[in-house]
Amino acid sequence: MFAKRHPKALLLVLLGIAAPLLAACGASNIEAPFYDTTDVAGFKSYAAPSNIMVMEVHDGQTGIDDASWAKTFSHHGFAPQLSFITPQEAQTRLGSTNATPDHPALRPKHRMVVVVNPTQNTSRDAMCTNPQNAAVTPGQAQTPVRFAFCSGDSVISELRANIETPIDRKKLADLAPTVIHYLFPISQPDRNDDHCSRLSPGC
Repeated sequence: MFAKRHPKALLLVLLGIAAPLLAACGASNIEAPFYDTTDVAGFKSYAAPSNIMVMEVHDGQTGIDDASWAKTFSHHGFAPQLSFITPQEAQTRLGSTNATPDHPALRPKHRMVVVVNPTQNTSRDAMCTNPQNAAVTPGQAQTPVRFAFCSGDSVISELRANIETPIDRKKLADLAPTVIHYLFPISQPDRNDDHCSRLSPGC
């Protein structure tokens, strides 16, 4: 939908195909992202007016609790950096009647979705509408993990990381800065020139 309105999004996808691996750490890697809009930063600002966003995790594989996932991926990427909270914490905050800085406005329908070992059909908008995962196969060298920034039922940005099995907190912490960088990119006019690729971490 957004790509039709913003043709530049197609260029980003084509560039992504040309550079299938954006980052690597040991036996883990991150594949090129998909963007359904050229204004991810605008959606981010609307989705998290107080820089707090819900993280919806579909795991069942790693033994890492949802709160630890949220904490690990918080405070990375371009400013203003996001703090992630669990859906349970969001419900608690939304149920509070205190309109104070400790209980900022939340928009839970705009969220980050994580799926560990997703099924083949779990990509693009399915990440936002019906995310499904499967058990890790014994002896599986890498475990795929999909990350998506969802606006309601629509995906805004998405990428896949292939993480060395078994996944642990350290491996997630090592990949978190790069995942957030590409999932929530911004345009920096002083760097958007012919000598700087917009898909490079420093651009």
